[in-house]
Amino acid sequence: MTRYCTPMLLAVAFMVGCASMNTVMSSWEGRSIDDVTAAWGAPELRINRTDGGATYTWTTFSSNQYGVQQCRQTFVTDSTGKIVTWSYTGCPRFVRNW
Repeated sequence: MTRYCTPMLLAVAFMVGCASMNTVMSSWEGRSIDDVTAAWGAPELRINRTDGGATYTWTTFSSNQYGVQQCRQTFVTDSTGKIVTWSYTGCPRFVRNW
């Protein structure tokens, strides 16, 4: 699973493996959804699409001094299971990428 970088350690963490959420998500583009499930576990939601592909969504929760936050990461695949697009909402701007 992807872990979040704290603001206090952002400068140091960036140098040792902190990446933007866009970088993390785009790194999966073109790969098999099986690679994501091997790394992240089963998705919380899977919706079959009429074109033969599917939409997969993972949801995680984190808390900080501002309360609980929900991060939702979604991948859309083609009929072969290849990731063609992605999106996320409510996620931190930077995450640990290891």
